[in-house]
Amino acid sequence: MDIAVLISGVADPKWPLPHELSVASLQIHAARYAALSPFDEAALELALALRDANPDIRITTLVAADDALTRRVAGWRPDTVCRVDLETIARWDGAAVAVALAQALLERAPEASLVLVGREFGDYDDGSVPAALALALEMTYVPLALNVRRQAEGFAALRQGPGALERVQLSAPVLLGATNDPGNRLRHPLMKNVMLSKKAVFEVLQAASSAPCGVLRLDTVAPAQAPVRRADCEWLEGSPEQKARALAQVLMAAAAT
Repeated sequence: MDIAVLISGVADPKWPLPHELSVASLQIHAARYAALSPFDEAALELALALRDANPDIRITTLVAADDALTRRVAGWRPDTVCRVDLETIARWDGAAVAVALAQALLERAPEASLVLVGREFGDYDDGSVPAALALALEMTYVPLALNVRRQAEGFAALRQGPGALERVQLSAPVLLGATNDPGNRLRHPLMKNVMLSKKAVFEVLQAASSAPCGVLRLDTVAPAQAPVRRADCEWLEGSPEQKARALAQVLMAAAAT
């Protein structure tokens, strides 16, 4: 059985943003300080755990990042690692990214029974790519997946539902949007595999989107302004007994409204 994992990476939050904010400067910053996001790590760990339990599973990993992050992913020894070049795709356009990823998957992992992707593909905190990708691939989509295991001809997944955890039975093929959880924390790679990854040569897929151009355009960026929070406040004076009586009156008045 073949499964595919999509990795994007984020700008490492340990590094401050550039002083001059622009679309170009943020793209350069994200590429220079790329790191795995918690959701990337969850998707990769779910794939590795499936292979641990089912040795016949083969993992194809597509990394939409630079060579350095691709090499880091290779340290966990997926069966195949490819780099997907999305330089020509606007990363804030979830539909265009999804179409490009679908083409890359159909080219490199056409027989994948399961596709795992972090719930937010990239560092723009939008979360639209996994759903759009499932639509492009015509696959069943399960968001907020915490765990998955192979079952008969399909999979059993545990996901975070609106008010409780949900267990779902799924027929292949299926796409899971993974979210981070203590149960899917990414393991440390073996040092020998990390050393082998330093010599690896990766296939590069030049992704191109057939989505309509100009549907979504990012013109400018600016620092986010922290919201101003105001609340009525009453200072209670007097002795502890007087403050207690005054507080009791405030609470009774609040309960009556």
